[in-house]
Amino acid sequence: MQSTEVIKLFNLQLNDVEGGYFAPAYPLPPTENTLCSAIYYFLDDTRCSIMHKVTGDMLYHFYAGEPIEMLLLYPKNHIPSSEVYTFSNDLAKGGKPMKVIPGGTWLGSKIKSKKSWALMGVSMAPPFNPNEYFLGDRNTLIKEYPEHEKLIMELTNP
Repeated sequence: MQSTEVIKLFNLQLNDVEGGYFAPAYPLPPTENTLCSAIYYFLDDTRCSIMHKVTGDMLYHFYAGEPIEMLLLYPKNHIPSSEVYTFSNDLAKGGKPMKVIPGGTWLGSKIKSKKSWALMGVSMAPPFNPNEYFLGDRNTLIKEYPEHEKLIMELTNP
């Protein structure tokens, strides 16, 4: 399938802040008593998901497409302190289709190949709260994680 077909199939909307496309999957509609939330998330080779974090834990699922390179900068005292994770469902090539990301982790991702796309899902508990969503500052992240300067540069706004 072409990326435009996937976008249309799932009624994905462009996320102008973070990059990529998304569509709510659960709950529909949101309620005050919801224990978790879930979205479809889509990247193609025209944009990336810039460094961001939320306070709640996230569970990422890989559904279809080409591998994603995900930079994870964990909260203080987490071991390891950071990780570059290849996210895919190609098990024969070492792909991993699910990743638990602790709350407070900075993350950003990009598609690894040209002219390709990836469809993922993200579940959060507690549910996503826009007041607990933060974008990463390039200089601050490079200062704290200098070993990832090149990738932080690619995954942040100037």
